[in-house]
Amino acid sequence: MANLSRSVSNPYTKETVTFLKTTEETNGEYLLFRTDLPPDNGIFLHYHTELVETFEGISGNLEVKIDGKKIILKPGEKLDIPLHKVHSFYNPSSEFISFTAEIRPAGTFESFVRCSYGLDTDGRSFYMPFLKQYVPKNILLLGTLFKMGQFYVPYLPIFLQKAFFGVLAKLAHWTGSDKSLEKYYKGSVTKEALPPESLQKTP
Repeated sequence: MANLSRSVSNPYTKETVTFLKTTEETNGEYLLFRTDLPPDNGIFLHYHTELVETFEGISGNLEVKIDGKKIILKPGEKLDIPLHKVHSFYNPSSEFISFTAEIRPAGTFESFVRCSYGLDTDGRSFYMPFLKQYVPKNILLLGTLFKMGQFYVPYLPIFLQKAFFGVLAKLAHWTGSDKSLEKYYKGSVTKEALPPESLQKTP
């Protein structure tokens, strides 16, 4: 069984995610990770139907949009993102900022994060200006990632998204493309040193 790093990074943006509590360590109850987010970076508008997110600021100010309302999350402040709430987050500053994200239940979100960064690291993704995100060069894997991340965008009816990404995920499985992702998430996390307790924000 392969050893998995506790931290993963995007080689293009230098964004880093450090898993403080993995899915295995909490028996799937929740996932907790720290994100070190570079300037002018973030995640596009989306929503979840099966998981709840909680953000907590560590350093700098995180700009969060939820249902069209802008919220500035400062160090020590928490923000819950309920099911079906359209949201995004962004670093508007000129410096790195840090925050933790708790995902309940953990589901397959850890696999989603690991695969996304793994594809970036291996040069298997490309930049999409519209989303300001990197997406897989193999479009079939986009279906697998959406299934793992359990998220949807507000621009299209959810039944169309489920149908479209569901077809991509099935094709990825039938062609064996999804097998190429297993090296990113199958294995045990190595016993690496965690950030100081004051920076972990564990529950």
